[in-house]
Amino acid sequence: MKNISLFASDKIRMHPNDTTVDGLGIAAEPYLILPLDVSDEELEKAIRQCLEKSRADVPHRPWQKEETAAYYKQLGVRSHRDLGRGTDIKVENGRYTVTPVDKRGLFGEPVEVKEEELVKTIQECMGLLPAKTE
Repeated sequence: MKNISLFASDKIRMHPNDTTVDGLGIAAEPYLILPLDVSDEELEKAIRQCLEKSRADVPHRPWQKEETAAYYKQLGVRSHRDLGRGTDIKVENGRYTVTPVDKRGLFGEPVEVKEEELVKTIQECMGLLPAKTE
């Protein structure tokens, strides 16, 4: 399984997650920061880069307070709230699952998408696309 997190506030911030043997996700490098108006192609390239770096079945270890401070510093924010709306992406057996994350860090309903729908779905979850009108 591969797993990454993306957030959007004043910029797009993303990183891979390492998944421990007991299923806990731990933020990992590289931490990428992109402008909100990044092209779909560049966003997709960054997503692929993070997916490639994500690892599964790493040993469990507690996340230290110092790591939290370093995490926020590397992403250029002071707290989780500053990250903005987010999206959690999981890829397993060639299937993409996109889960929205609100500003408080609460997860929404996951949705499975095809690879060609991934970038647009991520942009929608993070509020980067105009609202659909009917």
